[in-house]
Amino acid sequence: MPDTKHPKIDDGASDGATRSVIDDAGADRLSEAESLIGAARLMHSTLRLSELYEIVVKVIARLTGSEGAVLLLHRPRTHHPVIFKVWDHRRDAPDDLPAEAGREFIAWLQERGSGGGAFDAPPAKVVETVQGAVSTAVTTENWLPLVAHERVMGAVGVLTSAERSGDRIAGLWIPLVEQITAALDNAILFRQFERQSLENQTLLDASRMLLSSLSLDEVLDAILDSMHRVLPFNAGGIFLVDNKGAVDRIIDRGYGTPSSPGMGRLERKARRGLVGWVAAHGEPLIVGDVAADGRYQSARDQTRSEMVTPIYAGERLVGILNLERDSLNAFLDADLDLVMAFAQHAGVAIERARAHSALLQQRHIKGELEVARRIQQTFLPERSPDVPGFAIAGINVPSAEVGGDYYDFVQVDEEKIGIAIADVAGKGIPAALIMAAFRASLIAEIRNNYTLRTIMRKVNLLLCERNDDARFVTAIYGILDTKNRIFTFSNAGHNPGILLRADGTVEMLHEGGTALGVFNDARFDERAFSLNPGDLIVLYTDGVTEMIGADDSMFEMQRLIDVLHENAAESPDAIIQAIRAALVEFADPDAPVDDLTLVVVAARR
Repeated sequence: MPDTKHPKIDDGASDGATRSVIDDAGADRLSEAESLIGAARLMHSTLRLSELYEIVVKVIARLTGSEGAVLLLHRPRTHHPVIFKVWDHRRDAPDDLPAEAGREFIAWLQERGSGGGAFDAPPAKVVETVQGAVSTAVTTENWLPLVAHERVMGAVGVLTSAERSGDRIAGLWIPLVEQITAALDNAILFRQFERQSLENQTLLDASRMLLSSLSLDEVLDAILDSMHRVLPFNAGGIFLVDNKGAVDRIIDRGYGTPSSPGMGRLERKARRGLVGWVAAHGEPLIVGDVAADGRYQSARDQTRSEMVTPIYAGERLVGILNLERDSLNAFLDADLDLVMAFAQHAGVAIERARAHSALLQQRHIKGELEVARRIQQTFLPERSPDVPGFAIAGINVPSAEVGGDYYDFVQVDEEKIGIAIADVAGKGIPAALIMAAFRASLIAEIRNNYTLRTIMRKVNLLLCERNDDARFVTAIYGILDTKNRIFTFSNAGHNPGILLRADGTVEMLHEGGTALGVFNDARFDERAFSLNPGDLIVLYTDGVTEMIGADDSMFEMQRLIDVLHENAAESPDAIIQAIRAALVEFADPDAPVDDLTLVVVAARR
């Protein structure tokens, strides 16, 4: 058996472009397990994909004793879906391989399926491409696919040569590839989260500008600037439509001509081109190759692809939003969703600019709340989960002003359901943004299958990093094991959940830790308990227990428990309705109200 000792991994490596990750071959050697742990620690130390690409290929080569390594990564629904890189010991950093060969490789892997395991070699064209890119004679071997969530996301392989045979691969290769897959998957999730956060923030920034000015030019310029931050384009414009459907104003970028109704080529686009078609039909368009579309009217010679969306104010068409790029097939369906969101705000801007100035403040408040409410509503589950042995229901009733309540059901695996309830301090758009960050980070950490205490700790760290307004989140997150009938939870500073046993005894679910987003070093406990037929779990926000009555008293815990005792045999939906009825009867109609959120889990036979 070949020597299985491996060069030591320097897990304290600097953050330079190449990040020297492993000591020279002459350094002290560690066992395979120690080397794998060090490699995993290093790969999970960064969420930056560009940095991780370099770490991965160098870790593979150094740990296996090979000449170099090849990495293929497939990220569909992105503008650069194929990442194909090769590295050998003569290079400072990995080089890119042709994307065409990478696409062929991906297609071949997908035909094999996600359960194919190791393979001897990819298609001959891919092997030739790799060997042609390396200066020394090499053989590509020990290929393994990267499979995450039953999807083939790429592959890795090692380069061997006469000097470096890769004979230290022994029991290291498969667990190393598993760590590589996990690190890349986490980095991709983080990239998606960052992009979504940027899009939400940009959308809100544009909305604020839209609602703070009656100058139409200022508002539309701000929308184009904001959109360019998340969806760069080479040229773009907003074509405003009058009450008769004719274009009467154009705000443009990148065409090199003055913005006026008589601007020639842009005006022809508005009448007869793709813009004119969308104006006539009211439907969005993505054209991957404008030269192949007979409707296209050119306003600039460099354009190769175009996206056009209508702008509505209610049901009335008020404008057209047009974006152009200098490369083929440059727009994705996901881009269209974002542009349509911007188009909605452009419609509001046009209406506001044409409305009386006395309505400015009223529409400003209404518009911001509508944005926050739309974001908040996307967080809530569309339906309750259907699981054997249990009945589950939840409800969120927002107050007049959009708040920060949230609940969700997350399918962890076939036998486990994640149940979350949370409340952000504050209301309006700032609370909605904090809740967006909480939800995205919670779901990302759930996918890593960490323990609950670890999930809460990681979510807390992320919120502390992004919390500039000193806002905090209280939450309970638990996992319902439907097979073993066990509920495990952690309470982060939230109102204590209620466990009502079938015999009428009540337990309060306190265990956990402090509110999220306050202390970087916060630690969290978890508690598990069995559920028997007839047991109830009730989670709620403070809008329930702090409801103010006619005598200025609060609804409080005992009244809630009394309602549960009276309705314990009912379905979760009926229990929720009974609580709401009790609150309506108790509440002072003139007192301010908070958001109201409830989750009920009933154990059945």
